[in-house]
Amino acid sequence: MNGTFVKADWYYDPNTGLNITRVYVTGVPGDILNITNALRVCNNYNTDIKIRISDVLLLQDFTVTYQNGTTGSGAKLIRYLAIKFVEPTPPPADPIVIIKDGQPVDTTTDYVTLPSGTCAVLGVDMIIDANAPYYETLAAFQVNIEKVPQ
Repeated sequence: MNGTFVKADWYYDPNTGLNITRVYVTGVPGDILNITNALRVCNNYNTDIKIRISDVLLLQDFTVTYQNGTTGSGAKLIRYLAIKFVEPTPPPADPIVIIKDGQPVDTTTDYVTLPSGTCAVLGVDMIIDANAPYYETLAAFQVNIEKVPQ
């Protein structure tokens, strides 16, 4: 996912059992993006596991300078951000989390089962406001991947 428009880093929190992924969105005015292979979550255990996106939230709110010279919230320039399961197919009944205008709307997905040695693929859809500055980080979001407790 470390591309031009969307970057990510992650860590595992042993206290909560969550894979915490941070997504950074870089803006190009008016862009409509559909990245179908943005992030892979793999099962390295010797047994099937179930995972889901258990939370999505605004990590930081960046202040940016708009094209007209005024400043404001970068997250508001991300008009729509959806993170969704692309694989495995078929996806779960609720495969998507959504943020609109910087606010979480749908924060969890249903579980998907990953056999040992397989990966889930997450995609990102995004609409950037036409007033966004070029190639600046506009907002950062945190997505938590949860494994069913054993």
